[in-house]
Amino acid sequence: MLRRLINSLSDIAALAIAGMILLTIADVLMKNVFHRPIAGVFEIVELLLVVAVFFGLPEVFRTGANICVDVVDHMVGAAARNILHLIGAVVSLGFLLLLGWAMIAPAWDTIAYPQNTQEAGIPVFAYWIPILAGTALTIIATVVVCWSLLRRSALKENM
Repeated sequence: MLRRLINSLSDIAALAIAGMILLTIADVLMKNVFHRPIAGVFEIVELLLVVAVFFGLPEVFRTGANICVDVVDHMVGAAARNILHLIGAVVSLGFLLLLGWAMIAPAWDTIAYPQNTQEAGIPVFAYWIPILAGTALTIIATVVVCWSLLRRSALKENM
């Protein structure tokens, strides 16, 4: 179920990127051909960027597709490599928890003190919905990765 949800969010992230591209092309064409750019396109593209980044993150963490520099992996054995991967996952989880905690107050401020973007009139809280949802699912995906790494290392120790 989690995998399907995260895959759906990745599809939405891909559509957001396509939307950013198409809106930017349309805006440039409208400006250069008709001398009338699309009003609020910058803010819409900005929102789509937030959707693309934060809806794409859970899939990155779930599949372990993060950027990784393997400096010592080739010098250690499989057991040490598994421990290093587990340490990396736990540190990532700690960072994501800290990040999620730090996001709560600014997100709440957009509810307590509502604001809209200048041109398109998008409520600022709309930006926080994909940020909070994506971060929460990234945390869940990282917990699942940590758990699977722990189980894998425990299984190897028992063999």
